[in-house]
Amino acid sequence: MPGAHSIVYFGYLGDEATDDAAVRPRLAYMDGQMRWLAQLVAALPGGAQVLIPYVAPRRWDEAVHARIAAHGFAVDPLSVAAERRNSFEYPGFRALKALAATLPADEPIFYAHSKGIVELAHSKNGLFRLHSHLALTADLDALRRDPTLTRAGLFPSRYGWCWYNFFWIKAGHMARLAVEESEDRYAFEALIGDRGDTEGFRGVLPLIGRLPAE
Repeated sequence: MPGAHSIVYFGYLGDEATDDAAVRPRLAYMDGQMRWLAQLVAALPGGAQVLIPYVAPRRWDEAVHARIAAHGFAVDPLSVAAERRNSFEYPGFRALKALAATLPADEPIFYAHSKGIVELAHSKNGLFRLHSHLALTADLDALRRDPTLTRAGLFPSRYGWCWYNFFWIKAGHMARLAVEESEDRYAFEALIGDRGDTEGFRGVLPLIGRLPAE
C-alpha cells in the first residue's frame, strides 16, 4: 500500500506591485481551492503532503501563510525567498522539481495550479475541481507498476503533456527535466512532454475514462 501522497499546488496572487484590492479576492479564491484540496486529501488512504509555492506581494506573506497553515499544508520555502514577479508557472515547477529530488524515483506527485485566479473565473474554477477530483481519486496502480508510464492526466496530448497542467508525474522523471524561466507561458504546459515526439502520449496514463458518460 502506498503511503502519503505528494501534491504541489501553485497559487499566483500578484507581483510585488499588485494592489491590495486585487490580492484580497484572489487570496479568497485560492483559499477556496485549497479547501477543496483539503477535502480530497482527507479521503486519501495515507493522507497527503501538500506543498504550496506561491507568488504574492511580500506584505501579504503573513496572510498567505496563515491560510496555507489553516489547511494543514506546507509553505514552499523557495517562494518565500524568491523575487515576487510574474514568471507564469515557473515557481510551481521549480517547487515540483525540488520536491521530486527528495522522493523515490517511482513516487508520483500531483501538480495543480490556481486556475482562473486572476480573472476570478468560476468556470475555470470548475476545471480546477474537475481535474483535481478525478486525479486525486484515481487508481494509480498502473502508473506505479508500469516503468514505461511516467505521467497521468485527464487529457494527455499526443506529445505527452496534459491539458491545463493538472497531472501526476513520477519523481524520477520530473527530477530529470530542465526547469527554467521562460517568457512563453505555454512552455510550462509543454515541459512535461516533447514537442518533437508524436508518440509522447504513450508514456501517459489517461484518466479521461473516469469522466461520467453524461
